[in-house]
Amino acid sequence: MAEVSVYQVKSSKDIEAVRSLFTEYLKALENDYSNEIGCADGHADMQDFPHNYKALFLASLDNEPVAACGVKRVNDKDCELVRLYCRPEGRGYNLGRQLSEAAQYYVKSDGCSRLVLSTEPIMKHAVRLYKDMGFVDIKNYADAPSACSQYMALEL
Repeated sequence: MAEVSVYQVKSSKDIEAVRSLFTEYLKALENDYSNEIGCADGHADMQDFPHNYKALFLASLDNEPVAACGVKRVNDKDCELVRLYCRPEGRGYNLGRQLSEAAQYYVKSDGCSRLVLSTEPIMKHAVRLYKDMGFVDIKNYADAPSACSQYMALEL
């Protein structure tokens, strides 16, 4: 059984691991979904990385980074879960849920009352995970031009 670790990123080495995973995620969106989703163009978001993120989280299997997510502050009550991604070799270890929960605990302790996210209905595995965690559909919270078409929130 692989050794699993999920933690908030602090070191420059871990920040670079998250950057690599986020870049891989953006490429996967473009390759796997092409023009079927509206949130695939996130490369501009990486220009000021990691300064535009409130927190970053990393998951490793046997000390090898395989999954990550980020948190951004949206407004006084909302933080956004962004870029949740797991490499194929990390799937099956419940890392998406563990990362989402780590983000949830972080934003609650940071004074947010709601964790929001955007995704696409075609990403069925992600939508199922979020619904299983208690997220519900909401209206667009960000009005971002590259935002996805399904918006969800979890009251904390």
